[in-house]
Amino acid sequence: MTQKDENKGKILRVKTGYNPNSSSVGSNIPAFLAFAAGAGAVSVIVVNILSTINSKIRGKKDSLNSKSDK
Repeated sequence: MTQKDENKGKILRVKTGYNPNSSSVGSNIPAFLAFAAGAGAVSVIVVNILSTINSKIRGKKDSLNSKSDK
């Protein structure tokens, strides 16, 4: 063996999962924040669409009521 081979480390065991005390948990936080922001944005868009639909339905209802009153 050469000097280069002696300094090379070996993989003794592969551990699956994550250690809750390590910084690997911190890598999930940006993904969670991005998901939360995206969900908030989608919610605002959906509420605006529903509000627009509601306004159009009420407008048609009012126009039908005013025609029937004549």
